[in-house]
Amino acid sequence: MVFKNLADYHLWAGWKMREILSTLDSDDFSEEVCGISPRELVQHIVLALETCFYFIEGEKDQSVFDRVKRYPRQELLKRWEVLDTRLSQAIEEIPQDKVTVKHIKDEPFQVDVMDFFLQYLIHTAHHRGQLSKTLSRMDLEVPGTDYIMFLAEQS
Repeated sequence: MVFKNLADYHLWAGWKMREILSTLDSDDFSEEVCGISPRELVQHIVLALETCFYFIEGEKDQSVFDRVKRYPRQELLKRWEVLDTRLSQAIEEIPQDKVTVKHIKDEPFQVDVMDFFLQYLIHTAHHRGQLSKTLSRMDLEVPGTDYIMFLAEQS
């Protein structure tokens, strides 16, 4: 049950952030606050999730990484939603395999696929926190996305 909760929580928290981000105009979405913009944070989240599936699926086409940098705001937010959904579904399946990680250090190493997916779930949570801070400094009301808030809303 915990993995299903984590998968559902991931979708819920991402939806909360995308909801506020979709209300920003292009200038606010690109406005730098403390050296980073909401756009740059969302691009980083999407690029990280693209990287996750790139390695899991053994992709060879790297053009997706360039496309992400050119997406307009709504397309970027939609791609984030699609990738969140894929990650959530993958986590719910509790995969039992290994993946070779080649992009972290010079020498590739193997980890459980579930740990690989959890890395991207945790990584996304970290950057949602950065988005919350950035949006707060833009004087926007940012929704809480704590796991316990998700559980309370589900009860």
